[in-house]
Amino acid sequence: MKTIHMHKLNAIMEMKLKALLSKNFIISPIFAIGFTFVMKLVYGSVTEGGLDDMLKGMALSLGALMSVTMTGIYCVSAALAEEKEKHTLRVLMTSSVNGLEFFLGSLLPVVGMILLTNAVIVPVSGLSMQAGQWAVYLGISLLCAVTCAIIGMIFGIFAKNQVTASTITTPALLILMMLPMFANFNKTVAKISEFVFTGVMQQTIIQIAEGNTQIVSGTSVAIMAAEIVAAVLCFLVIYRKNGYDKD
Repeated sequence: MKTIHMHKLNAIMEMKLKALLSKNFIISPIFAIGFTFVMKLVYGSVTEGGLDDMLKGMALSLGALMSVTMTGIYCVSAALAEEKEKHTLRVLMTSSVNGLEFFLGSLLPVVGMILLTNAVIVPVSGLSMQAGQWAVYLGISLLCAVTCAIIGMIFGIFAKNQVTASTITTPALLILMMLPMFANFNKTVAKISEFVFTGVMQQTIIQIAEGNTQIVSGTSVAIMAAEIVAAVLCFLVIYRKNGYDKD
């Protein structure tokens, strides 16, 4: 087990946070917030009796999907690719910073940004939540954020530059976003969506909006936990074979 030096971890987190707040990547959380607001307006314009909690929940779920996938997968992979282009990653990897410190330093800032964004879009959607519902919502958002960030690192290992990162992450982004979005229109898609972490998150938000007491099942939590473990194992195999700075 590698030792984690807090001063090194803090330095990497500061560097990663600065990158996430740059104009190249800050657009993702801003877009998620704006998308939630637009969907709220769209749903409100097609209903005569006003916007009910179900439609507010739909707007919230779409914004949350955008937040975890775009920020977690695209931003992480593109930021890693940018470091390769600028050769800052090679400097870090040849310094005293170890892989675990870099991994955690890359993971924590993006997870924090996703949780903050997902918290902001709740009042934007207009949906009111009780304390217990907030806890479940943020817990599910946390699990999705961690999974997406790890997937983003996996893509980042293979991305030589930001253009490549955008290209190779697009199929994953489309699948993870489109499956939950179209779950209400097709039974087969809905069944598949139940076994994907983004589908679990959307369904959880809908359950919250409907005011159900059984918000999330043990099976759903187990599915998300299994997918996190699978993502971590996949990352470890690829990292040990290629490292971060893959040529």
